Amino acid sequence: MSDYTRSTIECSVNQLRPELRRAIVEYFQKNTLGEVETETLLCCETVSEKKEPGWLASLLGDQMEPPIYTAVLLTSTNLVWARGGLQSGVTVTGADLGFIRVKPYASIFISDAGLQISGIIGGSASMSGYIGMEPGPVLEKFCDEVQQAIARANPSSTKKWPSWMGGR
Repeated sequence: MSDYTRSTIECSVNQLRPELRRAIVEYFQKNTLGEVETETLLCCETVSEKKEPGWLASLLGDQMEPPIYTAVLLTSTNLVWARGGLQSGVTVTGADLGFIRVKPYASIFISDAGLQISGIIGGSASMSGYIGMEPGPVLEKFCDEVQQAIARANPSSTKKWPSWMGGR
């Protein structure tokens, strides 16, 4: 079972929490990605609230944490996400669609949902990551749109049979 209850909505960039929007705008400017509003094809925001600790965790001093907010934006060339909360501040990460793969997150150990990303993230070496989202239509639509955008960014070369095997 997941430690978080998540709520995800599709929204415009202007509807994002102000601190997430500011950080994303700065990221776009710093990385010369254009204007956020015009470049964004799809945007969503997730609120992740930590579930109440069990009785044993409560006895050991585990306390409720404030919600964590995550914004995810898809452009024709990039996937950008910002994560922040009252205690942690905001961090923004991005990945060029030409260097990543995305699939719906699934685990046999916990019931959680989201996007699983692998490839070159944030301009670093190859790595993988996870963006938690609420299971449902918004997650499905977002994952489908990202996968389609990745396919457009990486058109697969049609493999032809060599001429000695009858190919042309």
